[in-house]
Amino acid sequence: MPGQRTQGVLLRGVAGLPIQVPQELLHCQAQLGPTATLVWINMLALSQLGRPLKIDHLTEKMGLDKLEISKALALLADQGWINDEGLEIQLTVPGHLETAAVSEEPAEAEPEAFEWLVSYYSARVAMASPEEMRKLLYWMEAKALSHEVIAVAIEEMIVSAAHPSFAYLEGILRNWHAVGIRTYNDLLENSHLTKVLGPIAGRRELSPAEQKWKEVFPDELD
Repeated sequence: MPGQRTQGVLLRGVAGLPIQVPQELLHCQAQLGPTATLVWINMLALSQLGRPLKIDHLTEKMGLDKLEISKALALLADQGWINDEGLEIQLTVPGHLETAAVSEEPAEAEPEAFEWLVSYYSARVAMASPEEMRKLLYWMEAKALSHEVIAVAIEEMIVSAAHPSFAYLEGILRNWHAVGIRTYNDLLENSHLTKVLGPIAGRRELSPAEQKWKEVFPDELD
């Protein structure tokens, strides 16, 4: 829903902690680092004021660039300080009884799209192992990232990493997931996150399912 995303991401505050910063955050500052810690505090303040999260506003207020904010959000998600629910981010305190994690709604990946992605990874990086295929399916189904987004992340890894690895790829996916990237259009709307969209668009072939869709709606995939 592009219209909603431009208005920011809704925030829900921590239950039982409407005003003060939790002590657990102070204890974890060294582990999180100053940037992620301050990002969480700023998000808490926004939730208390009933205001949505806007990345541009946060970068301006904190004097950081979008990449630093993206990395901070990914770290907070990895450490259990936020749960991303698409158009809403739940602020949490790891171990706090009143902040149960909310899992993402699973989605079933189209077989054709998954097969295309496995072939793409094998052609661009190395033959995908059974464990790597399981993880690719996890990102498509449990995290709801489209196969196009994962393909772009593969290219981003190839041009950015001295030694490409699946762990590096998952780092990119976590960063993008933390800021709400789910579809190819999401990446187009957040072009600062990647510089390899052009090569992907030129190289990619449509899956049989997408080819059938294009025959019905020829303008949708142009």
